[in-house]
Amino acid sequence: MAFELPNLDSKSYQQLVTDLMRRIPQYTKLWTDYNDSDPGITMLQLLAWLDESLLYQANRIPTLTDENFLRWVLGLAFSTNQTEYSLVAEDKKNPDFDFLDLRALLAQIEQGQKHSKQTLQKEVLSYLQSPYLALTLPNIEALALQSNRKIAWLHEQQQAHADGDPPLYVQQAHAENAEQASVVYILSDAPREYQLPDYPNRQQYGNAGATMRRLLLLQPRDRTKQEKTLLDQVGTYLQPRVIAGSALRVRMAPLTAIDVSLSMLCSADTELAVTLAAAMQSLFAYLQPDGGPDGQGWRYGQAPSADDLKQLALSVPGVAALETFNLNHIPTVMLDQMAELGANTLLASFPAGRSAMLYQGFPRLRCLDITVKRQQP
Repeated sequence: MAFELPNLDSKSYQQLVTDLMRRIPQYTKLWTDYNDSDPGITMLQLLAWLDESLLYQANRIPTLTDENFLRWVLGLAFSTNQTEYSLVAEDKKNPDFDFLDLRALLAQIEQGQKHSKQTLQKEVLSYLQSPYLALTLPNIEALALQSNRKIAWLHEQQQAHADGDPPLYVQQAHAENAEQASVVYILSDAPREYQLPDYPNRQQYGNAGATMRRLLLLQPRDRTKQEKTLLDQVGTYLQPRVIAGSALRVRMAPLTAIDVSLSMLCSADTELAVTLAAAMQSLFAYLQPDGGPDGQGWRYGQAPSADDLKQLALSVPGVAALETFNLNHIPTVMLDQMAELGANTLLASFPAGRSAMLYQGFPRLRCLDITVKRQQP
């Protein structure tokens, strides 16, 4: 966003004269003539006129000032100049895209294109606020997302030589400290494929007029190769930005499989097919990585809430009540951590019964099973 400059021209000439005259008694009690004919008042009026003129000029900062500030930030008088850093920023193996974008803006200005003060301020602030070194956890997360630009750039370079699957990009990144290193968990934008099996989606119950059901199942796809490529690309982008003596590891974020099944009671005049479709759409969108309670995506480690899901289902038009509701997490495999803790040697001593649900990383909807029933009048 553009920064807001203070309004310096906030007082009129008469306000300045009045303020000066009111301060006279603070300095002397001998000055008693405040009429315009008094030489001292004339001097105050001259100073107020000069002050008003200076405030007006200071408040009218020209666009050229913002353009020169852009040049100062880049360290370039002209876009065609070369400095030690500008040559490094052009390195094809690890370019500084933010620097190159800002230099391109300077080139547009030199070619006569007009840009508003707000645009110049926004671009300069964006460049200054964009981290270059992985000093803090937020820096690491921001840089992991910035690697998407290099991934896209590499894909454009490779398209001229060979055709292949489109690359994966970083959708979300979460960094945390782990012992003597920092770890950044990457959630890719890989599409998740689902299917509607024949039963019960196309073969409804005998009393289909009073009951309808829809079942959605995840169809897993092996993306090990693509994910390894993504990790390598993000790691390559982050490596030169990690200060000496620090360790940074890049890993795919764990995904916890989510199973949701519920049965909803609808009023007698409800169109079951419409209500069922609306419920499927609402719950499906909520459980996607870019969904969540606020529709802005799930935070790392934030598990879907049964209460939120129930409230979401009840908010669907036509739904009167929930008959049944089940939310299950399929535990994420952590064999390496279990081995470190010795947990695998204690499994046999656990008491009989259902184990507690474990949640890690981000949700991955595995099964969504919704049944709607029409209430009997």
